[in-house]
Amino acid sequence: MTDKEIFEWFDKACAFHHKKAPGLAIGAAMVAACEEQLGGVKDKVNAICESTSCLCDIIQVMTGCTLGNRYLKTYEKLGRFALTLYDRADGRGVRASIDIRKISLEKTPELYKFFTRTRSAEVKAGGEARRKSGEQVVKEFMSVHKEIIKLENVWLDKFGKGDMLPAAPCVNCGESFLRNGSEDKCGACTGEMSYYRPA
Repeated sequence: MTDKEIFEWFDKACAFHHKKAPGLAIGAAMVAACEEQLGGVKDKVNAICESTSCLCDIIQVMTGCTLGNRYLKTYEKLGRFALTLYDRADGRGVRASIDIRKISLEKTPELYKFFTRTRSAEVKAGGEARRKSGEQVVKEFMSVHKEIIKLENVWLDKFGKGDMLPAAPCVNCGESFLRNGSEDKCGACTGEMSYYRPA
């Protein structure tokens, strides 16, 4: 994929993401590299994102793998700016990551600070400083992306779309929930997975 095509995907992803995030341009180059190395697939391409950063959005825009169609899975606890595209039929995949050891603080300082989360307080606060920093991150990345994207051929341990869990009404709140066993209460009512409390 050409740099021009990477920027076209970047623009599309920015519209989806609702802001210009440098991680979208970086992710576009990573997805393109994975697609090129993976080649044709027997079934459908599925994706894994190793964080819940903007990388998820570029994967969804470029591949059509979404959380909603269950072709995209996230492993946020890994917390790495990395992704894997794979053939759902056989688990053959390509993993892309950024080799931070190849990013030079001297030659690409803003890119280095982006990946080490050491950009200035002014940049972290947002506004014009953040916009300019983001533009510089993208510029620096595009000058070195072929050297710092690391690709690995992988085989997934678990692949395929997987079965949908059966739904049941919660005996406590009456809402439908996906059963993962024989429980009769949803995770919110058992207190295991609640993310809110009544106002």
